[in-house]
Amino acid sequence: MDKPTDSEIIDRLGGTTEVARICQIKPPSVSEWRSTGIPPARRQYLELLRPDAFGVESGEARQAIGALVDSRMSKRALRARLGLSSDAHLAKVLGLPTEDVAAWPEESSVPAVPQVLNLLGTSGLTRAPDQPSDPDADRIVGVDAA
Repeated sequence: MDKPTDSEIIDRLGGTTEVARICQIKPPSVSEWRSTGIPPARRQYLELLRPDAFGVESGEARQAIGALVDSRMSKRALRARLGLSSDAHLAKVLGLPTEDVAAWPEESSVPAVPQVLNLLGTSGLTRAPDQPSDPDADRIVGVDAA
């Protein structure tokens, strides 16, 4: 895959204003990145959100993240490993409400919600097959009347 410049990455992410909104900073800061480069922590955050903008296939990104993240990792350790500073940033990466992520205990293992499992690169839980609404449905047979 191609190795885009920082300016191309910003354009692929929607431009200066959109990147500033995502990172919760002012647009002039992002504009400066076009010449000085995207700071490493911001780059990692943006790459987690949109690996395609960096010329990385989502499968490759998931493998790279999986190598960094352990499924028994605490929320605090997960944030630190991914270079995220708050629950709000982690929630954004996972696509979950901030309140849900904030409710997770800091030192317990992260919950096995589908978004976390996808981030960790593990397969999600399989859904149980739908049960028929009538438990006797398979025992009912047609009756021929004379």
